[in-house]
Amino acid sequence: MYRIMLVDDEVGVRNSIKAKIDWASAGFAIALEAANGLEALQLLGEQPLPDIVITDVRMPQMDGIAFVNACKEKYPGLRIIVLSGYSDFEYMKAAIQLGVKDYLLKPVVRSELTALLGKLAAELEEDRNRIREQDQEEIKNHQQLGLMQEQLLWQLVKDEWFSVSTMKERMVQLQLSDLAIDEVHAQFVTVEMRIPPGRLDDWSDRKDLLYLAFQLLCRESTQKWEYVYPFYAISHPAMMHYLILIQNDEHERFIADFVRKLKRDIQTYLKVDSVLGIGEHINGLKQLKDGYASSMLAWSQGTVHLDKAQPNQNMLAMTHTFSQEVERKLMQTIENLDMLAFTKQLHAIFSANRDTPMFVFTFLTLRIILLFNAIAKKFELGDASLQRYLWNCQMTVRDYSSREQVLEQLHDMAQLVMDEVRKTRFSSGQQMMEAIRNYVEENFSYELTLASLADMFHLNETYLSGLFKQNVGVTFSDYVTRLRLNRALVLLKESELKLTEIATLVGYSSSSYFSTAFKKFYGKGPKEYREELRSERNVKEAPML
Repeated sequence: MYRIMLVDDEVGVRNSIKAKIDWASAGFAIALEAANGLEALQLLGEQPLPDIVITDVRMPQMDGIAFVNACKEKYPGLRIIVLSGYSDFEYMKAAIQLGVKDYLLKPVVRSELTALLGKLAAELEEDRNRIREQDQEEIKNHQQLGLMQEQLLWQLVKDEWFSVSTMKERMVQLQLSDLAIDEVHAQFVTVEMRIPPGRLDDWSDRKDLLYLAFQLLCRESTQKWEYVYPFYAISHPAMMHYLILIQNDEHERFIADFVRKLKRDIQTYLKVDSVLGIGEHINGLKQLKDGYASSMLAWSQGTVHLDKAQPNQNMLAMTHTFSQEVERKLMQTIENLDMLAFTKQLHAIFSANRDTPMFVFTFLTLRIILLFNAIAKKFELGDASLQRYLWNCQMTVRDYSSREQVLEQLHDMAQLVMDEVRKTRFSSGQQMMEAIRNYVEENFSYELTLASLADMFHLNETYLSGLFKQNVGVTFSDYVTRLRLNRALVLLKESELKLTEIATLVGYSSSSYFSTAFKKFYGKGPKEYREELRSERNVKEAPML
């Protein structure tokens, strides 16, 4: 139902117009009435805007022309119909100059009023459909951006990085600028949904719906809180993580309020329990993995009866033995298949001479499992069963009860990861190429070079260049270009993102460079391609005559 305002100083004229037709049947309702322009402007400022205003031109205090002029300034999208008599030529001339296109002559004829309303109803419906499509497109773009943000956050805590500067640049591209600072202060929160026994006995095959509801609720929980960024691992849909920026001295209260409401909402809306873990404060991007591991440790110590669980204070200060240099050396020992060197490094980290609390052992174990997982992801081919196994080890790390058990478990995991690395590195070049190709397909939006890939996979750069061309059929540079432009094609088809946004999302430093590469590859620029798509859609959607 479209809403109309009538503006005329004569009550009889207003009543006559109201009696002309069955407004409800025509899809309209007379929602507001005013006797002059001043009164009408006051009503427009106090009430929801009507869809159409029908106004006389000759009125006291403020005539129709002054009223229309005021509306054009305050409410430029408002549709206005002017009522005039044959003697009101000068008024109509002024109204036309103000952009009014629709008018009715007094006395109003029923057929003319009906025809004009039919035309306006069609225009209003078209406007509503356009706004609805724009809103849906905006929601879709927002969801797509949110998904990419989540993927980046998961990559930051789980995978091997290119460099801090590269990750900061990617954060800016994905509208995470608040995180892209060297000394970012933040904290992780982990929440797991626990399904009570018997909760799904009648529909256990629809557990996926409960997982989806949990994820949606956890994401929606961030909408009322600033600087809270959710993400999760596809392999464990019953768990959600949050990266929360520390803004001021009220942060502890903020965290307490956030987790309390989150836990209450999960219980209220999903009728399930939850276990929470709050990680330690981190200072700098390089501590992101530590912060995530500390929240996982806190989660492992939590129960459904606690509103929150926090690790022992100053734990990160007690884990100085696991520096970035130590992490790099551990990775080298595994990728070089040197178990002896790995064992030496491990015993240096878990020194028997130090009086180290068990919770520190557990935290360090979590950090090393994250390292294992990053290596496994890089070299594992096929069904990712090793990565799933390592994830499960991370989830059961709380079960480790002694230093000896920790070392034994880590040795077993290291051996499995080394076996996977050996299988890929020292089998056929084709398998190594498949691992590299998988890596490139997941990271093409970053600045990839043959030199960095060769270093990452322990190959000679010239050898890698030849191996790539031999197995893929094109050069490394051409392959990356194809991946980027194919992704750009999808974004052009499925979203209304700006060309500059698409360029950065697929790995181009500027929209002009992106447009040049796109035109060279597809024979037309991205703008031209998008316009052709729109024209094709309009032809398909046009009604048949």
